Amino acid sequence: MEVKQESDETAGSNQEKSVKKSNNLVKQIVSGLFAVVLLYLAFHNVDPQKLWQYSRDIDPLPLVPVCLTAIFSHVLRAYRWTFLLYPVAGRKIGLFNSFYAVILGYAVNVAIPRGGEVARLLSICKDEKLPWAGVLPTMLIDRMLDMAMLVFLLGVCLLVLPKSLLAAVPGLIPGGIGLLIATIIGLLLLPNVGAILKAILNMDLCRKKLPAALHEKLLELAAQFESGTRALKSPVTYPLIAALSFVIWSMYWLNFYFMLPAFHLDKLVGPMSCLIVFTIGSVGVLIPTPGNAGSFHFLVALALTKVAPTIPYEQALAYATVLHVLTFVMTNCIPAALLFLYRKTRESKPSST
Repeated sequence: MEVKQESDETAGSNQEKSVKKSNNLVKQIVSGLFAVVLLYLAFHNVDPQKLWQYSRDIDPLPLVPVCLTAIFSHVLRAYRWTFLLYPVAGRKIGLFNSFYAVILGYAVNVAIPRGGEVARLLSICKDEKLPWAGVLPTMLIDRMLDMAMLVFLLGVCLLVLPKSLLAAVPGLIPGGIGLLIATIIGLLLLPNVGAILKAILNMDLCRKKLPAALHEKLLELAAQFESGTRALKSPVTYPLIAALSFVIWSMYWLNFYFMLPAFHLDKLVGPMSCLIVFTIGSVGVLIPTPGNAGSFHFLVALALTKVAPTIPYEQALAYATVLHVLTFVMTNCIPAALLFLYRKTRESKPSST
């Protein structure tokens, strides 16, 4: 009987793994289809010769600060994460390990949408010996801070958006309101999620219905989750985290702004118009496509031609394409690959006695 029971449990576990793999495959297929559709919308009816000409005739010098601000934004994000992780670890987290996890996550996202979150979680948990249940809420906070910044930018841009752009993308205003409500609710609840879970688990109904071992494990996970949100309750740390969030997103905006002179667009698009293009392009990042392909190209090119109607669409699309390659592919994948090789080389060296 025991052998049969173990066999049934193994079969059930294998079946569950098979279902998860199938679901992941479906998600990847749907994500790929989204990318294909959006790339088609971005590139159809485009003159390839004009697109290549605009891409070929760029000034390469401004590409240097674009790459620098992109990498620096990742360093700042890793630095901000160390503050979120401090209550989980009870000690200072290494910036190198934090940066490696962040850049690795971005690199994986180029091929597998949202797969980078798993890679980032596993990397930091392994390097810093941290519980995943404590690290996970810090990653949720990281995303919620980004959402809050995006909502803030949408609010700013809605005050200065040209009517032509609002007519072309009518969902911006209701979308911004929905994001604002969701962000406020999330930010209010997130620091207290662990406490809420504890209160639910300590109810008589949960105590009676759940097995003792499972109940104890869930209480432990709730405590770890609560420790992961502790940084938001600090009157000293939270303002620093908020300030870093503004600086990180300023770096993202500078990526767009520094790219303008490369395409000789700096006289046609000012800082405020560039902020609008940046905000619309950031909305496209929310669409889960491999490496944000398609959504970024389509929305950035559309926004650029709306804020400056004299810009040819092919030039706007070339701007979006080069910017995407630099900030989403090269400045993510190359540093991640170099750091991966560096770590492997160090691990392979025999330790000195």
